[in-house]
Amino acid sequence: MDIDVLRQIGLSEIQAKIYLWLIEHGQKTPSEIATGINEKRTTVYSALEKLNNIGIITKKEKGKIASYSPNHPSMLEKIAERKLRIAAKQAKNLESSLPSLINYYNEHLDSPGAIVLYGQEGVDLIREKVIDTGKPFYFIRSTYDESMDMESLNAHKKARADAGIQSENITPANPIDYPNSEDKNMKIKRNFIGTSDYASPIEIDIFGDNVAFINYEKNGMSALIESPEIADAMRQFFLFSKKYIKKAASQDKLDES
Repeated sequence: MDIDVLRQIGLSEIQAKIYLWLIEHGQKTPSEIATGINEKRTTVYSALEKLNNIGIITKKEKGKIASYSPNHPSMLEKIAERKLRIAAKQAKNLESSLPSLINYYNEHLDSPGAIVLYGQEGVDLIREKVIDTGKPFYFIRSTYDESMDMESLNAHKKARADAGIQSENITPANPIDYPNSEDKNMKIKRNFIGTSDYASPIEIDIFGDNVAFINYEKNGMSALIESPEIADAMRQFFLFSKKYIKKAASQDKLDES
């Protein structure tokens, strides 16, 4: 009998040899098994305990003498099924924890100046850096942010205000949806555009020497870039866009009159 079949379900070579030998010779003591397969007693004792624990063999004791007999091979199928269930559970656990591990890896070991982050945890890391930087915060808001953790978003807005950080954004929304009093309390100044003018799921954040792109679609990927030059370029782009928005709003008022 080829022992590879047994090794495929996780048995070691010595464990497979013991099981097949017991099938051929029936119930035997550890000493008899060690002699029969030409292995050291200590090695056989250890393998027998493991085989007994997983249910492949049965241990019987008579006084001080222990002997072992093989269980029906159908037990092997049950063991294989158990391993599949364990593997499936481990895969599920890995799937849920992998984004955190990737974020941790990227935060500490990725290329200096740029890291890629995943999920709500990645968003939270970027928001923490906004607070830690303490610089004015410019951002182009995405309406998709409402698909994420709103409690976390509101907590971030409050934390920014508490830290004295002045925020200015470009908001694709109707101004009546945002009370001035609330924005004043949160130290937020808004520049409104139509919802169709910016319909991307990406929020663009500019703070200090940093630029972040937060992807709110399907709890996706975000990126954080630390570069004074890129941050300055994006800040200039934001201010230029702000001027264009104000100019367009003034023209709309003239057209209405």
